[in-house]
Amino acid sequence: MKSFVVYVKGHSKSEEYMDQCLKSCISNDFDAEPLEGVTPKTLNNYQHYPEIPNGRVTSFKKESKKTYETKKSCFLNHVRVWNKCIELDEQVAFIEQDATCVRPWNNTVFNDVLILNCESAFKQPVFDHVRNKPQFNFGKGLYNSSPLVYNKDNSFKGSLMIPGTAAYAVTPRGAKKLLSQLDKFGWDQSDYFINTYNVKLEYIIPEYFTFSLKNLNMSHGF
Repeated sequence: MKSFVVYVKGHSKSEEYMDQCLKSCISNDFDAEPLEGVTPKTLNNYQHYPEIPNGRVTSFKKESKKTYETKKSCFLNHVRVWNKCIELDEQVAFIEQDATCVRPWNNTVFNDVLILNCESAFKQPVFDHVRNKPQFNFGKGLYNSSPLVYNKDNSFKGSLMIPGTAAYAVTPRGAKKLLSQLDKFGWDQSDYFINTYNVKLEYIIPEYFTFSLKNLNMSHGF
């Protein structure tokens, strides 16, 4: 599968992680290439979108300009990959630089968006509160449910969300849906925007990618 590993150019740790990620992808037959990420410093070089009213990102805008611009930069990286997916007319993977590929792609059939790191994603401490929910009882296989519910007061309220965006695959159909909803509603934090109101979310176990908990927030820490 064509994969884009997003990293921060000029940041030594990000570039180191990106190199490691690329090697893990290549050893597992993922067709991966680096994608220089948007940062607050380069934000104005890209198309901007209004944010969805009352979204998660609204609180960042009120609290911190730096955090708001970082989240916006992160989101625009996803938009770029969705556009590449449509241009290539094939499914592609969005991979953050601190993820590691752990097994070869075996042509899993999915509709819109497939979470590639389900097991390691839900080990994050931030998800401790959902571990006892019935929707959390994942075993080996393909799933289309999630214990994470969008709770902001807008059109996305009540939809199910992706558990972070360290590694996921998207089809051209899914990419078109996401871009259409972006034009219609505006943007939100990426793991809030990629939800079941906008696309069909599916999860695969065993996961294709993993990441170390100590390296979380690498993509948000520059």
